[in-house]
Amino acid sequence: MVASLGKGMRKLVVLVATSLTVFATYRLSHAGDPVLTSGLSETIKIINGCTALEPRDNLTDIPDSGIPNTVHQIWKTANIQEYFSKIKPSQEAWKTLLEPQNYTIKLWTDDDVLELIKSKYTWLLPTYTNYPYNIQRADIARLLVVHTEGGIYADLDVYPESAEQIKCLQHLGLQAIFSPTTGTLGLSNHFFMAERDAPVLQWLLYEAKRRGRGLKPRWIALPYLQVFWSTGPMMLTAAFKEYSWIYGSLWDILGLLDEGYSGTVIQHAAGRSWHALDGQVLNYIADHLEMGLHIKGVACIVMVVGSIYVVRRYYGRRYSRGGTEPRIAQC
Repeated sequence: MVASLGKGMRKLVVLVATSLTVFATYRLSHAGDPVLTSGLSETIKIINGCTALEPRDNLTDIPDSGIPNTVHQIWKTANIQEYFSKIKPSQEAWKTLLEPQNYTIKLWTDDDVLELIKSKYTWLLPTYTNYPYNIQRADIARLLVVHTEGGIYADLDVYPESAEQIKCLQHLGLQAIFSPTTGTLGLSNHFFMAERDAPVLQWLLYEAKRRGRGLKPRWIALPYLQVFWSTGPMMLTAAFKEYSWIYGSLWDILGLLDEGYSGTVIQHAAGRSWHALDGQVLNYIADHLEMGLHIKGVACIVMVVGSIYVVRRYYGRRYSRGGTEPRIAQC
């Protein structure tokens, strides 16, 4: 009986945790940060193909690229074999494809990033060192290295698909190009490129500092959501929307890869090596649903299932012995 009760309680905890996770994600999409509620196509150029390098008539020149031929990657140390994911780090793939075409593949370590901050971004040092999670520092580091040198950033689980398409994107004449998340509803940071000292990256760094002051909404308790809100795609997208609200349409300077086209440029293996249980649950939901459209219904379903389980598990015997049938909560 005790063992059965313990197993039942574990199931209940899982159901409740899942419900809370789904509910928190839904709240994130509707509370102050309108990230999952609208697209970005009105303010940013959605890129669903690239022909900038195709032959043209004599009256039109191919735009010069302000985005350097440097691919930045980040790891704790110079030994990327320590990368604790089930997949092979992508550094060699980038070198094989792009080094013959005069690209530099540059690996930054934690020490390198810290020295960069101390020398050029001292205003960000307290925020950077006070983050509770290493992934938050990694999120900020990628913005810093591209802002200071320009070029391309790629996570160690992001693999190049086409050197031609990567080079073509660099010659679109845009200040920065980001990869998408949730269709084209948001900006992701696993792959992006930008000019040196790009103003939009400076803006993102300022927003990260503002959110690093511990001003997060009280209901964001899960570590994954804290990262998502403070330094991850939630922060990027909300900051971009503020930027576009101030400066208007940014079609001529900023780009967002269409989700379908993105797969012809890079492949993201989504190693997710830093995710704990809360992140795994959220990513399962995100991978199998259009989060912005269906998340509320899923939360309701999970809560109903949880209620039914509780009623049947803990009150079923009493009812079978002549007790009063309990009512099940409805959404």
